[in-house]
Amino acid sequence: MMAETGELVPSVVLVVDPLSIGACLSKVAAARGFLVIALWSKEGTASTRKLSSCADHSKEKVYWATMEEEVSIEETVKAIQQSIESIHPGAHIRGCVPGSEAGVNLAELVSEHLGLQCNGLFPGGDRRNKHVQRNALLVAGCRAVQEVCGCAWEDVKENLKHLGLPIVVKPVQSSGTDGVQLCRSMGEVEEHFRHLRCTKRRLTSSDTAVLCQEFLSGQEYVVDHVSRNGVHKTVMVWVYEKQPANGCDFVYFAMRPVEVEDCPAGLIEYTRAALDALKFCHGATHAEVIMTKDGPCLVEMNVRMMGALGCYVNLARLLTGTSHPEATVDCLDGERFDALPDVPRAFEASGRVIFLVSYFSGIVTGMPGYAQMHKLSSFMELHTSLSIGSKVELTVDAFTFAGILVLAGHKEQIEADVEEVRQMEKEGLFCFEPPSFGGA
Repeated sequence: MMAETGELVPSVVLVVDPLSIGACLSKVAAARGFLVIALWSKEGTASTRKLSSCADHSKEKVYWATMEEEVSIEETVKAIQQSIESIHPGAHIRGCVPGSEAGVNLAELVSEHLGLQCNGLFPGGDRRNKHVQRNALLVAGCRAVQEVCGCAWEDVKENLKHLGLPIVVKPVQSSGTDGVQLCRSMGEVEEHFRHLRCTKRRLTSSDTAVLCQEFLSGQEYVVDHVSRNGVHKTVMVWVYEKQPANGCDFVYFAMRPVEVEDCPAGLIEYTRAALDALKFCHGATHAEVIMTKDGPCLVEMNVRMMGALGCYVNLARLLTGTSHPEATVDCLDGERFDALPDVPRAFEASGRVIFLVSYFSGIVTGMPGYAQMHKLSSFMELHTSLSIGSKVELTVDAFTFAGILVLAGHKEQIEADVEEVRQMEKEGLFCFEPPSFGGA
């Protein structure tokens, strides 16, 4: 965009709650010449902001300004405009993008008030709400999970019989399997239902209802898209590998990239139909779909980029030539979006994202497992916030990983390295302080 003087006027990208992958997207936007402004929402609590440290901005200029959500959307938009005018008068706002789950709603509202590309409010309710998503699929004639939703046990207990056992009990809004439990008896269902009603989730939720769902048997796929003007393009397909660990049923062990030619029939088409059912036309999405014997069925549609601390970005770029944050920035420009392929290119290598599971807990005094991982033939990256003196918990969800290891190379070597890592976990990745028993 040119000013009347002929000077090139920069474009601004607002990133709402740049946690995890949002920090990575901020770096992509800054590298492309955008002025990037971090906007913190009220929903993005201070305790979660430390996740933005996955991108080291200490040696480079990424954020031109950092702002907080004001008391109203009107005041927030006014503050944004005043900040931009003070930074670079006449700068053009190109887009407002959620940098994490917490930033989804504010990004949508800001975009709407600024006249930017946005999806608008969904008539059925909050798009992030899993129950709203399920109802939208049914209206559109798509396969949807059977479930019962409610805020009081007395209101749901009589309607659970048709679900059969086991039953998955989860918050209607959550992230990283937080609060999700497989219940094998009605007693367990009631106990976990009441537990969820009286406890808070790790990431803020605007809805305290609880879902009781049929257990979907089958492989779980992740289908990442970017969309513009209702056109959906597949950026990457992954398989989640989950297993029971440390007393929990749904612990992430790995994430495996899948070539489109190896995807089950109908997976991508179904996911795009789900996007249409939710009237999602612009931006990034991250769908989790179970391939049941009756075909694909949506677990949840995250209307944002895939998170995972951005650990997958370099691997995705190696395999496909792009990544979810890069493709999301492409959505801001019609020509760049049109240049994206409809589906990812054929892979030129293999890769795996390993979620490190700790079967031990304590205060770290040594990290022999980490040192050994760096020597693996297929080693690519190790993402961790742990160091000497850190407290390690038993891994039970996406918030208690002992790190994330990324492997790339030949398939056979990766498989051998994965087996070695799993053995390391069983033997212990860390040295811990001896337990203190106190005394007289």
